[in-house]
Order: sequence, then structure tokens, then C-alpha cells
Amino acid sequence: FGDVAVLDRDDVMTMGVVVILTIILFGLFYRPFLAISFDRQFAISIGFPVRILDAVFQMFLAFAIVISLQAVGVVLVSAMLITPAATAYLLVDRMHRMLWIAMGVGMLSAIIGVFLSFLGSNLPTGPFMVLSASSIFTIAYLFSPKYGRFTKWIRYRARVKKVREENSLKSIYHVLESRGLDRSGNKVLMEDLSSHRKMSKASIMKEINGMERSGLVELDGDNIILTAEGFNKARSVVRNHRLWELYLTNEADYASDHVHDDAEKVEHFLSDEEVAELESYLDYPQQDPHGKPIPGRVNL
Repeated sequence: FGDVAVLDRDDVMTMGVVVILTIILFGLFYRPFLAISFDRQFAISIGFPVRILDAVFQMFLAFAIVISLQAVGVVLVSAMLITPAATAYLLVDRMHRMLWIAMGVGMLSAIIGVFLSFLGSNLPTGPFMVLSASSIFTIAYLFSPKYGRFTKWIRYRARVKKVREENSLKSIYHVLESRGLDRSGNKVLMEDLSSHRKMSKASIMKEINGMERSGLVELDGDNIILTAEGFNKARSVVRNHRLWELYLTNEADYASDHVHDDAEKVEHFLSDEEVAELESYLDYPQQDPHGKPIPGRVNL
């Protein structure tokens, strides 16, 4: 057991019959099996023969395990049942796609495992099949578009960068606003921004350098100058913040001195459509709960 090389014609035919019957079974009863898997009580309530389908499912699962024993062995059969399905789960969210991908991963793992076992003498096929499946799972675990650890890390880094940039832009806008936007010329000192954000000049400089590469600011000695794009983005963040504060005070009955922290979190992730809907819902307000003007949507 556990060696594909010793399979004879009858074994292969038996496997083929079980595979074909399994595909036909799930093709015919896909929806009942799906309902039973996700909500057993719902499946019972709409009249599916749950006990019969359970028995059929368990029977075909037993068939799959039995015919797999000769290919990969007793110990590794569970890995070949679980790993392809786990890989598919990392790649897609729709069940029917998950089934096909799991099947494809299993077949690909078997092909790679057989190929690798033939590269040397007396190499066991089963472990190489499982190793191939595990390698594919590892790649999916790290790089799948939605659940991959590396992909999540990339998204997290991008989100942190976005929040930091927008916080700096907002702080620059606040400094300019305190001096009068019409007279300030979109220019603030590095020291003023450092004081406003309560960060060291070195940390501020690191953020500003990144913003300069993004075309949001320009540096002139110790002066930070907002570009047109940077100014419009700063206005947008401030508008989001003040609109959300007003929404919390007007609609959620928050005290005006308790809305700042929530707005700090939400302001970075409101879409243009959500902001437009929020403005319309609040009847296009001019001031936030603290009496500060809410910047309009027109780019200046």
C-alpha cells in the first residue's frame, strides 16, 4: 500500500468508476449537499432527505478513502483529502469553484508526485504526492489574492502608508487653516508639522519624503508645500472627518467631544460614493459639530 507503481488495471478501473460516480452524484445533488453542509436545519425544513443524503455522502467518502489507500497509504490519505480542499478554500469563495479547484489540485499533486518518484530509484510515490499538495497549499497560503499571508501583509503596509500620508496631509491642512487658507500659500514649516503631529522631525521627514515621491508635496528647505493634488486630498480627508463627526452627533446622539476618535478611523476608508451620500443625507452641511467649516467637494 502507498505505491502507485503497484496499481494494476483493475485498481485503476475501480478508481475511475468511483470518480465518475462521485462527479455524477455531486452534479445531480449539488444543491442538497450544499444546503446540508451549511445549514442542516434549513435543508430539513425545505424537505431534503437529509439522512439518506448523509448516508450516500459517507458511503462515497468511504469509497474515496479505500481506493486512495493503495496510492498514498493509510497515514497520508487524510492529507490528500484535506490539503486540496484547504488550498481551494484559500483561492476562491464560491463552493462550485472550490470543488473544481480542489479536484484540480489533487490531480496536479498526483501527477507531480508520480513524476518526482520516478526521478530516483525506490522513491515512494505517496509521500511525494502529499509533498506536492503541501507545496501547492503553501504557495496559496502565502500568495492567494484574498487570504494569502504575504498578500495581507502587502495590503496592510499599503493601508498603513495611506493612513500616515493622509494624517500628515490633514495636519498640514489644519496648520494652513489656522493661519487662513487664502493667505498661507499652501506652505508650512517642518517644525510646525512636527509639533502638530507630536512626532520627531526625523519621522516627519521620512513620511514627507514618501509623499514627495507620490507627488503630494514639494520640499523647499524646511518648508513643505502642498501640490494641487496634495491640497485636494487633504481637503477630502478633512471633509470626511468632519462629515462623520456631524453624522455621529446628529444621527447617533454622540456628544461632540466623543466623536473625534471614531472619525479618525473612518475618514480614511469612506468612498466618494459614501461621502456624497453622507453629504446628501446631512443636507450638505457647512460646519462640523465644533463650528469648523466643512470643505466643499470642488477642487481648488
